[in-house]
Amino acid sequence: MLIRSCRRRSLAVALALLPAGAGAATITVTTTADGSIPDQCTLRDAIAAANTNAAVAGCTGGDVGNDEIAFAPEVTGTIALTEGQLTISDKLTLSGPGADALTIDAQGQSRVFDIEGDQETSYETTLSGLTLTGGRTTADGDNGGAVRSLSAFHLVDSVVTGNSTAGPNSVGGGLFTATTTQLLRSRITRNWTEGYGSLAGGVMVAFGTAEVVDSTVADNWTEGETSGGGGIVVFWAWFDATFVNSTISGNETRGNASQAAGLAVGGNAFLTNTTVSGNRTLGDNAGGGFIDGAAMSVTGNITLSNSSVVDNRSVSAGGVAIAIAANPGTGLIKATNSVIASTTEGGAALCSKPLDVAASTHNLATDASCGGDALVGGTPVAAAALALAPLADNGGSTWTHALLPGSAAIDSGDDSACAAAPVGNLDQRGHLRPQDGDGDGTAACDVGAFEADDADRIFIDGFDGAP
Repeated sequence: MLIRSCRRRSLAVALALLPAGAGAATITVTTTADGSIPDQCTLRDAIAAANTNAAVAGCTGGDVGNDEIAFAPEVTGTIALTEGQLTISDKLTLSGPGADALTIDAQGQSRVFDIEGDQETSYETTLSGLTLTGGRTTADGDNGGAVRSLSAFHLVDSVVTGNSTAGPNSVGGGLFTATTTQLLRSRITRNWTEGYGSLAGGVMVAFGTAEVVDSTVADNWTEGETSGGGGIVVFWAWFDATFVNSTISGNETRGNASQAAGLAVGGNAFLTNTTVSGNRTLGDNAGGGFIDGAAMSVTGNITLSNSSVVDNRSVSAGGVAIAIAANPGTGLIKATNSVIASTTEGGAALCSKPLDVAASTHNLATDASCGGDALVGGTPVAAAALALAPLADNGGSTWTHALLPGSAAIDSGDDSACAAAPVGNLDQRGHLRPQDGDGDGTAACDVGAFEADDADRIFIDGFDGAP
């Protein structure tokens, strides 16, 4: 059915990207201990068995192809690493019991996983159903606090939190990947970098495209100077980043010359049913030939489809929320059915240049920097008229800004754009579009990532709380 086509396409693409398991062995971890124990299979020995295709201690041997490591039902809680990072040097799928059931903790002594590879050989790896924490590197140029991957990398149904890099030029407080990267139904939160030139508090993708689906990148930060990208950085101008049904929020850059608190992309950035909220750059980021974008700084084109960019702040002179990073830059900002807003008066401009009129329609913005054409917002809408609720859990796998009753965004979108790919008549939470959010008897698509419906209106109006 059409109403489910977008989510099915997203999952189909995600599953197609996962490495095939033909000819593989399944190795089962039987203990939360680290190291090597006779007649037991530790995670460290299981990885060694997969790398070498030979039995190790109590672990069966791997096989040619993509092996899978699973966990016995009793293996829950925390695997505390005592012998340093876990090194993967063959294709592997590591299937945990759930991020709330099993944590791998490097205890601040090393990163968690180091995945090898080079230009000729990719040890494509999928990590799923895990929490990774306590990863830390301290040397100059030692990238990836929790994970350093030089091969294609997939993170599924997992949490990466509380990891860091301390040395200069050590990028990716949570994750560093050097090629194609996918985050699916995962959370990257409260990771950081400390050193000079240490980009990307949360995620750094250095030489590949990135796909972020049903995921959250939140509350990550960088501390050093020349350390842009508090949340996620996709490096180099020829690599694109795609965000679907995701939230990028509360990320910060704290040093000078450190642009882009939320996301930085060297190629093009595509955001569909995605919320970018409350990201902040706190240093002096003026000059250097770049424009500071607190929500995002992108070298290529920015394409927003039914997305919400709300309350992102730059304290730097000339800073904005959404920036084509180069100054001057040839990239375009294209937006359809999207909210670009500040909920408080005053402050920096929202857009570094007006939206591209030929490729934009039915947007709402709270200042004139994003354009004056009627199809790109016309006269700026007052913040109060947008009636955006604070970022919160409104259902679905990621947080959103609900539309309160009377919001100018309700039933104000382009229905044909909502029905078409990539939106596919769904909002960020997976709820159906369009709904009759204003109660006038006609269903119409809302502007932004959240679709209000009758239930939202009745609940927020206080009907359920009436005596």
